[in-house]
Amino acid sequence: MMPGLILRPHGRLGNHILQWITGQTLAFAVPGLTLHNFALPPWGLGAGGYRRKQWFLPKIAVNDTDLGAVIELIRSGDMPLARLSGIIMQADAWADVARFRKLLPLGTQAVETAGPDEILLNVRADEILKARHKDYGPIPLGFYTAVLRETGLKPVFMGQLGTDSYSQLLRDTFPDARFIASQGVMGDFDAMRRARHLAVSVSTFSWAAGWLSEAESLHMPLLGFMNPAQRPDIALMPRADARFHYYGFAPRRWTASEEQVADLHDLTPAPLLGRAEVAAVRAQADAVRAEGRAADTERLREEARRSLRYIPLLRRLYARR
Repeated sequence: MMPGLILRPHGRLGNHILQWITGQTLAFAVPGLTLHNFALPPWGLGAGGYRRKQWFLPKIAVNDTDLGAVIELIRSGDMPLARLSGIIMQADAWADVARFRKLLPLGTQAVETAGPDEILLNVRADEILKARHKDYGPIPLGFYTAVLRETGLKPVFMGQLGTDSYSQLLRDTFPDARFIASQGVMGDFDAMRRARHLAVSVSTFSWAAGWLSEAESLHMPLLGFMNPAQRPDIALMPRADARFHYYGFAPRRWTASEEQVADLHDLTPAPLLGRAEVAAVRAQADAVRAEGRAADTERLREEARRSLRYIPLLRRLYARR
C-alpha cells in the first residue's frame, strides 16, 4: 500500500498553505506518497480519507523538523503512515517556488494593487492588535520609513485597514500614501502576488503571497515569529531568493503594553541588514536549534518504530466511513 500523510491544518489560510507546501514537498520527494485531510478551496484542492484525530500515528509536529529524515523514514518503509500537525516553516527545505506558483495559480478577478513606481505595504491588524499571540503584533512605523527610504517608491498600504488606532496612525503619518481597503482574502492575496514591490506583514498569509509572487523586491521585518532571534525554529529567510531584503528588530513579545504601543510611533528607520549580518542571523538560529532538532528526529524515529506493526490496523481504524 502506498505511503500516506494526514495533514491537520490549524489557524487561517496562510498556515494552511504553508502546511500543504510542506506536505507537497514530501510528496515530490517520495514517489507514491498521498496527502489526506486538507482543503484549499480557492484553488479547488482538497482530500479527505481519515478521521480528524489519529492518536497512535507518528506525529510530525515541530517547526524545524528535519524533512530529510522524514523523507528517509517514508522512503524506507519505516513510516508508511504519519500525521503532519506542524507547519514546518523552513523555506530552504521546500521545493522550487516556480512549481508551487503553477499549483496555486493567480485568480482571474481584477484586483487593485501597487503600480510600477509604488510599493505595496501589507498591513495585518485585526485581532493581533489585542495581543492574542506574543509572536505577532503590529509593525513599528520605522519599518515603513526604512523601506521607503531604501526603495524610493511611493507607499500604498493595503490589508486589514479599519477604524482602529493603528490604521489611523498609518493614515496620519503617511498622508500622501494610497490606502486600499481589503478586497477579501483572495483579493488581498492576489494583490500581493501581483505587486512588483512588496513589504510583507508579520503574517504567514502575507509571507506566502510574497514568496509565491514574482515581485522584483520583497521587504521583510525580522519581527515576532519572523525574527530568528525570537523563534530560531522558524526559518523564513530563504538563502537562494535574492528578492528578500531584511530589516532588523530586537526580539519583542507583543503584549500591547503602553510602552510597546508607544514604540509603534517611532519613525527611526529600522536597519537594513547586509549579507554578512543576514548570514550571522541564520547561523545563530541554526546553532540554537541543533540540539532540539536532533532530539525531535529521534522521537519521530521511535514513534515510527513503535507504530509500524500496527499500521494496517490503524489505517482501518482511522479511515472515514
